[in-house]
Amino acid sequence: MNSTSVLYLRTARKSSAMKKSLLCCGYLIVGLGSTLQIWSADIRGKTDQSPASYLNSELPSWVKFSAEGRVRFETLHGVQFNPKDNTYLLQRLRLNLTATPSSSLRLVLQAQDARVFFTNASPIPASQKDAIDLRIGYAEIGNYETRALTLRAGRQGLDFGEGRLLSDGDWSNVGRSFEAMRLTFRYSRLRLDAFSGVSDKISIDSLAAPTPGEHFHGMYASLSKIIPKAALEPYLFWKLEHKVKGEMGKLGNLDERTVGLRWVGDVPHGIDYGMESAVQRGTFASEPVSAWATHLIVRYSFRDPRHMPKIWAEVNRGSGDLDSKDGRHGAFDTLFGSSHDKFGVADQFCWTNLTHSRVGLQFRASNKLAISTAENWLWLTDSHDGIYSSGKVAIISNGLNGAFIGHEPDLQAKWKMRQRTQIDFSAGHVFAGRFLHAANHTGFNSVVMSVTQGF
Repeated sequence: MNSTSVLYLRTARKSSAMKKSLLCCGYLIVGLGSTLQIWSADIRGKTDQSPASYLNSELPSWVKFSAEGRVRFETLHGVQFNPKDNTYLLQRLRLNLTATPSSSLRLVLQAQDARVFFTNASPIPASQKDAIDLRIGYAEIGNYETRALTLRAGRQGLDFGEGRLLSDGDWSNVGRSFEAMRLTFRYSRLRLDAFSGVSDKISIDSLAAPTPGEHFHGMYASLSKIIPKAALEPYLFWKLEHKVKGEMGKLGNLDERTVGLRWVGDVPHGIDYGMESAVQRGTFASEPVSAWATHLIVRYSFRDPRHMPKIWAEVNRGSGDLDSKDGRHGAFDTLFGSSHDKFGVADQFCWTNLTHSRVGLQFRASNKLAISTAENWLWLTDSHDGIYSSGKVAIISNGLNGAFIGHEPDLQAKWKMRQRTQIDFSAGHVFAGRFLHAANHTGFNSVVMSVTQGF
């Protein structure tokens, strides 16, 4: 192939990427334009004319309907820290129906249609597409907010703490649900949740179904006011799987227990703090598991009621695996957590084999606009292990390329346009450090903008 042909192909690729970006922007602008029309109607003095309000006025008082749509544009450069780009549009629609025939019985249903357009990823990740599915469907006996004892049974989300280990994160285009039984007990300053179930496996072409051979159980407690202006949250998670392959190549079962404690509170002079630490023990195909992770954050809120500025500093550290062939598992398992904005908004890392530090500033530019900026520094906890993303190894290390991954500046903005409309923007860039350079990898850039509309 001559140089002219090569130049033509490169130009065509850039042109195609540009067209795709413009088309995605066009869809986003159309969605934003529709939102602005609704907003303008409210400004002119019209009453709430949402479809849900009309429908609820015709339904029995114990039945409530709501809906939410979201469109999100993402453009990524340096995918998997390689010279690859991807620009796409995520769409998600959720329809919610809640029936409360009595004060001690509640039925909850949520249908979801989640799709991705213009992506060059093949196959399409299950984290981005879940077309026409029943995402949530459970019955609740009792009342989670007020009753001493509540039982929830069926397909449901599980969220505890900050979602570092167990979350049905809203950031995800499809979310995460479990086929589970959940019992909640309240007494005085104690709340205890005990659950047993299995996570749902998303299929992009069919309905979600329980993951074969997997079981997940746990207990999560919250103790308030034992320490002044603080809450203690001890927990135990137990994860079981069949037919996993160990480091020595043998098939067996996973039997892993995670014990942890979350502690959050306030101290005088506008300071609040949080910490969470967890250890993991058990066996992976008869091979021992020994892992740990910890998180610490301190925030200071200035006395400015208009802009409400806050500054914070945090440190996160999770264990890695010293040797992938020694029959011992040292890499921390992030279970079913959400890593969004836990280690930078570029979302390229998780708690496994990562040492992360961050300083940030957040302030309110107006009553409806919040802006935050942060600087992140990232290292491998164990230089013999690699970079993990979503709990899986993304880049393997040979132990000779150092530990400094790089640093990442972030910018975020949230604009609450009106009661049911929010616009979010985030941008993050991972500047490659010694490890990425030595492993012949590039940095990473992410720009994301979304419009969320309630109906």
